[in-house]
Amino acid sequence: MNMREDIETYVTRMRELGVKPEMEIYSHAMFREVENLIKKDLVERPYYINLVLGMAYQGAVEATPKYLNSLIDFLPENTIFNVTPVGTAQLPLTTMGMILGGCIRVGMEDNIYYRRGELVKNNAQFVARAVRIARELNKEPATPDEARKILGLKIS
Repeated sequence: MNMREDIETYVTRMRELGVKPEMEIYSHAMFREVENLIKKDLVERPYYINLVLGMAYQGAVEATPKYLNSLIDFLPENTIFNVTPVGTAQLPLTTMGMILGGCIRVGMEDNIYYRRGELVKNNAQFVARAVRIARELNKEPATPDEARKILGLKIS
């Protein structure tokens, strides 16, 4: 359970250390805490919000296109969003996230199947597929330095 005071303490310390917070959203109600951080000027633009769908715990919404679109509707201005669907929804919703202008996360932490009945060999297999799909959509994945620039981080 993340209490508001704790969240504010974490974000304040992150700011002191030059760390950009990733604000994870599992359901619509969690946008209250994002709005609080923005109102109190505790996070800097562009905001980085990770939409996590399909978790069995923490009150997460189901991993469906309808919920993804609904969560996107609540994103504050100046937000870069990431789509993290769990389980079988990983492939369709990360593809949808790319189409809708978001970033994506893939990996064995969220899904262990490459396709129905086939275990993934490693995270690189997921990444290679995501890159291939992005390029088919005429979207070039960002390099680490490009990602830092997009997020407003120091470039190494």
